[in-house]
Amino acid sequence: MPKSPPVTSDPVLDRVLALVAPLCVAHGVDLVSLIWAPARTLRLTIERRSEGPEDPNAQTGWGVSLDDCAELSRDVSRALDAEDFIPGHYSLEVSSPGLERDLDGEADFRRFVGFLAKVKLSRPAPDGQRLLRGTILSLTGPEGSAALSMRVDNKDITVPFDSVTSANLVYELPSNSPKAPRKAGGSDRRGSGGGPSRREPARRSNSVKGA
Repeated sequence: MPKSPPVTSDPVLDRVLALVAPLCVAHGVDLVSLIWAPARTLRLTIERRSEGPEDPNAQTGWGVSLDDCAELSRDVSRALDAEDFIPGHYSLEVSSPGLERDLDGEADFRRFVGFLAKVKLSRPAPDGQRLLRGTILSLTGPEGSAALSMRVDNKDITVPFDSVTSANLVYELPSNSPKAPRKAGGSDRRGSGGGPSRREPARRSNSVKGA
């Protein structure tokens, strides 16, 4: 099932979201986030889920290619130019979440049970830690009062989910891999989260960058 579009509190982003959401559906990808990044960069983060189970080693389960980003970037850029409601100059960037993607909200924590994550807390866990690095075991309880359980340093720790201030997955190279995965690249290319990325400065100039 496609992921629900992100919610924004910015009227301009709301209009962009209304424009972008059907394009993502047409391209068969989910829109993970839509934000204003530094340097007036309109950043769309997308993913394409696989039909198989997601792998805690981050080998399968989601991902988009540079071609996916480039094709969506092209169509979004055309649509934004046609509507022309964003004032001033800005850049459009379309990228994947990357292997160490941010975890936003309860749905992401439920989705990534079994994955290694780093979680920052607003108040100490029972053992005094404010930064937990371990495996997500479960997220239980109703929305708004859920409890997060993690396996940290060979012990189980449970904290109120509302104490989580930020979190992201942690990628560790599988022990049977001889070397780190090679990142695709080229001149003037980078990604926002270790995945492919396509960036196009809007308003009549173009460039490309990826992971």
